[in-house]
Amino acid sequence: MADLDLDFASPKQATILFLDFDGVLHPVHSDPGRHLCCLPLLDATLGSLPPVDIVISSTWQEAYSIKTLAGRFAPAIASRIIGGTLMADPDREEETRYAQIRRFLKWKNWAARHWVALDDAEHEFPQGCAQLVRCDPAKGFDERAAQGLLQCLTN
Repeated sequence: MADLDLDFASPKQATILFLDFDGVLHPVHSDPGRHLCCLPLLDATLGSLPPVDIVISSTWQEAYSIKTLAGRFAPAIASRIIGGTLMADPDREEETRYAQIRRFLKWKNWAARHWVALDDAEHEFPQGCAQLVRCDPAKGFDERAAQGLLQCLTN
């Protein structure tokens, strides 16, 4: 992924997808061999839509660089990854996922951009958060979540 542009300055005004890993790209507590097992469905879902900018909002960014994480994705998705929420908070302050997203948007001066979060941790967001597409942590990204994401990205 040497050609991955990591200057995190998206020239377009695409919707931003904040992407969690555990409970989204694979069921929570799944064996490492099943990690990212839901990625093919996400790839197919995103492939049928106008491009989105992807920001990693997973705790995986504490252990791996964004470039390393992007390397785990197919090129079509990896090319859409523009950063991670923790970049806006290098001290890793304890805060909710929603607060991390808001901090990232403010840091990039993108507060007015449309965004969607794909996450399994409903408690990390305000009740009734319209931007949250919740995945069942026991299943990860499935057909129900795909339909929810399609609705959020096409409305």
